[in-house]
Amino acid sequence: MGDTYGSTRTEPATLVDAMVRSAHDAIWTVGPDFSVRSWNPAAEKLLGWAAEEIVGREADLLVPPDRRGDQREMLTLLAAGARLERFRTQRRHRDGHWVLVTLSMSPLLDGDDLLGFTVIARAVGHRERLESSLQALLEAAPDAFVGVGDDGRIVLANVQAEQLFGETRNGLLGRPIDELLDTPLSESPDPAAEPATAHRLDGSTVPVEVSMSPLPTEEGRLRCAVIRDITERVRAQARVRQLQAEAERARVEAQLQRTQRLEGLGQLAGGVAHDFNNLIAVIANYATFIEESAADAGLAEIAGDAAQITKAAQRGADLTHQLLAFARREVVRPRPLNLNDVVTDIEQMLRRSIGEHITLSVRLADGLPSVTADPGQLDQVLVNLAVNARDAMPRGGQLSIESELVDVDGEYASGRPHLRTGRYVRLRVSDTGTGMPPEVIERAFEPFYTTKPAGQGTGLGLATVYGIVTAAGGDLHIYSEQGMGTTFTILLPTTDAAPAQVEEQPEPVPHDVRTGTILAVEDEPALRGVLNRILRGAGHQVLVAADGPAALDLAGAHEGTIDVLLTDVVMPHMLGRELAERFAELRPGTKVLFMSGYARPVLASQGTLAPGVTLVEKPFSKNQLLTALQQVMEG
Repeated sequence: MGDTYGSTRTEPATLVDAMVRSAHDAIWTVGPDFSVRSWNPAAEKLLGWAAEEIVGREADLLVPPDRRGDQREMLTLLAAGARLERFRTQRRHRDGHWVLVTLSMSPLLDGDDLLGFTVIARAVGHRERLESSLQALLEAAPDAFVGVGDDGRIVLANVQAEQLFGETRNGLLGRPIDELLDTPLSESPDPAAEPATAHRLDGSTVPVEVSMSPLPTEEGRLRCAVIRDITERVRAQARVRQLQAEAERARVEAQLQRTQRLEGLGQLAGGVAHDFNNLIAVIANYATFIEESAADAGLAEIAGDAAQITKAAQRGADLTHQLLAFARREVVRPRPLNLNDVVTDIEQMLRRSIGEHITLSVRLADGLPSVTADPGQLDQVLVNLAVNARDAMPRGGQLSIESELVDVDGEYASGRPHLRTGRYVRLRVSDTGTGMPPEVIERAFEPFYTTKPAGQGTGLGLATVYGIVTAAGGDLHIYSEQGMGTTFTILLPTTDAAPAQVEEQPEPVPHDVRTGTILAVEDEPALRGVLNRILRGAGHQVLVAADGPAALDLAGAHEGTIDVLLTDVVMPHMLGRELAERFAELRPGTKVLFMSGYARPVLASQGTLAPGVTLVEKPFSKNQLLTALQQVMEG
């Protein structure tokens, strides 16, 4: 082997020499002693060394210092018969800079004798550099990347794709992409669609997010898909949904427990109000008896004392009415009405109630549909809320009342047991007062719960508001922050009916009092005595029974007519309504007058009296009872 290419011995050697000298690739040989033995013109062009300058010198001159040990190790492997195909490295140019090249190295043999090593080098071009950078970029990418040809098979994959699918790169190349993804590749995926699923070699699946873009190439269109493992995101979303569900369940359970607590308190309040109404009726009427007797006897002082007892009884009656309103067991007279008209009618009274130190602002939306409610009860709601707001703003402030039409959806109604979806008129009453802490808001609607000093509040104001609103099919919500004020939001369901016009009652025409036989049924002994005394004093014949069965027995034994059955509604053994039904079979012509302070058993929907039912509410006075009885008898 000569020092340079160009020496000739035989014709084949001349051909090989000419071929090496004319090759575009740099070719040089290295002897077993690691010195350069030959150097072709392309090598001179690539690295700048002339043949006479480099031949005979150590090949390490061309190798980066930190790679010289590796270089000698590779030559040793080549001596053992190995072959190194196209690997990228650097070689030193004559002027000192380093040239990025692709090398192929092979042993140079003469039969079995090792003559040295052949090195073929080619400079890495601009395109190869770009390809190299792109491949490095793909390998460094955090997501799996695959290139898919027009036939749907994978032609390109990075290391992350190997890890995602659990398959080697060679195993991925040529595989149909449909075997690995359950969702076809799309240039415009639906953002609302469920995550795609990647199928791994071991049979497991991984939730993934796939984005795809087409790439034109010389071999045709290449679909480039970036596939992101979203296992942690899916787990996080599932956890968020679980936490949201748990929070919503806790909120609904808390709301339900609060509603059940208020329902329980309502049942208790209704029962207490019923018993108190009986007692108040006895107290008030006996006070009237005393007042009348004292007045007839000229005992003015005693008559005055009795009048004070009557006034105190009336205050007790007012409290029981508030309890019944909370318990939704009070008789109401709802009608279609415009909520704006209710607010407008009471606005001046509210201004007087809150005082001049508080500014009242009223903003009412136009064109509101009607709601069905008792206007007197809505007045009571507005007055109670306004008085509460006044007490929360002792130094003055702003009270605003707003009305608006809203649509309630399923999400809003889900945590409110009394609320259904649909259209509602919303009434907001807001103040700039002291506000309420959460523990007070939690108990704000409970009867007799108050934060006011002793003697300054009964604790029935908000309880009454709650009962009135829920009885009308609506919903009541409090939002408050300490020092920032309070907002009460009331929702009342709308109706298509036009507001009803209230007819003024004509003055009663004087007429003769009609008397007859009255069967009075009352389980409270003291009240039975009151009834007997009032009715006999008015000239009626009176039959008295303690309960329903006794009343039926008494009616069966009485030979004369019975004009009116006067019966309590809530009694042991038999409710008043059942007694009335059985009594009608026994004596079809008898009129019925119910009396009760707990009228639910004779009420229809929304607290209205059932058809054909006449009721006198406890506690009643002598005049109220006799007037109601006269109206029933005149039928």
